[in-house]
Amino acid sequence: MSRTSIARDPRDSQGPARPVPGAVRGGTLRVLRDGDHDHLDPQRIQTLQATALGHLLFRTLTMFAEDGAGGWRLVGDLAEHPGRDVDGDGRTWEFTLKAGLRYEDGREITAADVAHGIARSFEESLAGGPRHLQEWLAANGPYAGPFTDGTAAVPGLEVRGARTLVFRFPEPRPDLPFAAALVTTVPVPRDTDTGETYGKAPLASGPYRITGHLAGERLVLERNPHWDPATDAVRHDHPDRIEFELGADAAAQNRRAHAGEGPDAFAVAENNAPEEVAAELLADPGLGARLRRDRTPLVWYLAINTARVTDVEVRREIARALDKEAVRDAMAGAAQGETTHTILSPATLGHRPYPDPHAGGPRGLPDGWDGRPLRLLSRDGAYFTAGAHAVARSLQAAGFAVEVVETDRPRHNTTVLTRGHAFDLYLMGQAADWPGAATLLTGFDGRTLRPTGNADYTYLDDPDVNAEIARISALPADLAAAEWAALDETLTTWHVPLVPIFSYVHLAVSGPRVGGVFTSSFLGTPVYYDAYVTPAPEAAGRG
Repeated sequence: MSRTSIARDPRDSQGPARPVPGAVRGGTLRVLRDGDHDHLDPQRIQTLQATALGHLLFRTLTMFAEDGAGGWRLVGDLAEHPGRDVDGDGRTWEFTLKAGLRYEDGREITAADVAHGIARSFEESLAGGPRHLQEWLAANGPYAGPFTDGTAAVPGLEVRGARTLVFRFPEPRPDLPFAAALVTTVPVPRDTDTGETYGKAPLASGPYRITGHLAGERLVLERNPHWDPATDAVRHDHPDRIEFELGADAAAQNRRAHAGEGPDAFAVAENNAPEEVAAELLADPGLGARLRRDRTPLVWYLAINTARVTDVEVRREIARALDKEAVRDAMAGAAQGETTHTILSPATLGHRPYPDPHAGGPRGLPDGWDGRPLRLLSRDGAYFTAGAHAVARSLQAAGFAVEVVETDRPRHNTTVLTRGHAFDLYLMGQAADWPGAATLLTGFDGRTLRPTGNADYTYLDDPDVNAEIARISALPADLAAAEWAALDETLTTWHVPLVPIFSYVHLAVSGPRVGGVFTSSFLGTPVYYDAYVTPAPEAAGRG
């Protein structure tokens, strides 16, 4: 597979997916994770792990076919190809769905269903998922979603017959084939859409469907009988069943998968091993491919709410005072994180190093600072609270007063992404939604701010930054890369809406009967569409 490419030949977008060496069909794969997913409603999926789950349940117009070694190819998923630039100027794009696509109930997937999925993502009540495609289409005119605006169509989105969609934009959108791989384009039939409760029983279009969900405890997937591998260039359905055990802490996950006893022989630890467990895994030379230790595009940041911390000199002092190694060590450990000062990770196209603009440590609080406590919002759970308290300690040592406020994990992002919230600081982990830098750096565009669901979670709204984002966004991806890299340095140096802390190294283990699991080069978390389990020797020998 080419390291990076778009599949121009429609044959590359046909199924079945490439064979996985050693894979067998059957059995139950067990995924151990530390909590429930943020959402099962496709358009509201926000976290990386929920996106990986979505690969099993849902299909999108396009998708990245990864080889497990950092190589990828963008292929048509629902679509026959990764999009046709009709006039060659990036403003009009056409997608035609493959024939024979069906949901878990056997009904046909249509272009109107994809359009409805995109339309519902505009609803304020369904905020939470990616916002790129909605913001681009919104340039055609106002639209609030199908429940609010009734039968009105999304401006700029046309449905032609049962299988064709046309997107039109006032400005060039050269990255549309990449954006079409986001969960925004998951098909949802209008007559099954129950709005805010749709996530309780979403209709599967991928190789698996939900057959059981006990919130906070267990999620069970079984094969979707109407998924056709001949239409899918990426996914497999090797296991009969996939069970997510929810609520196993990261240390227990990795120790159980490492030991591989009983059902845990078929288990995957989804979350990074804590430092002491990581040391145990690294000390075991017999783990081989069972141990996943991979660089990822995920970077952890200390986000600063610029609507509340308005003085850039205060934000600079926060950046100078932050003890990045202490935060990294509290959250991940030295084996699983590399401190950084760039917004873009080294895995992002266009990344380039530049001198740390805030090196040298604290210099003292600015004269104009009123001394009020900085309110730091943290997700609950030891992983997140350890990082939050490490932030607080380093800022307190520099003279800031800091108040740490904990909230449950599903509520954290909802709060942070709601404009006007009452918090100054929050730890956010983010990776680019596709290989280029646009999905990270357009998140500082103040023109996109809305009441809820904000990609601009630092609430920066600077006219010069907004104009530069607009200029670079219109460039072809190959020309834009260096421009995005320059904007990275401008933001961290002159605006300081956040402080990059460390890039994440995924280190976790699978049981001895698990194969085909790899760390996505985009998500920085395990993906399961190549996964399989092998029977124990005594089971394999029974006749």
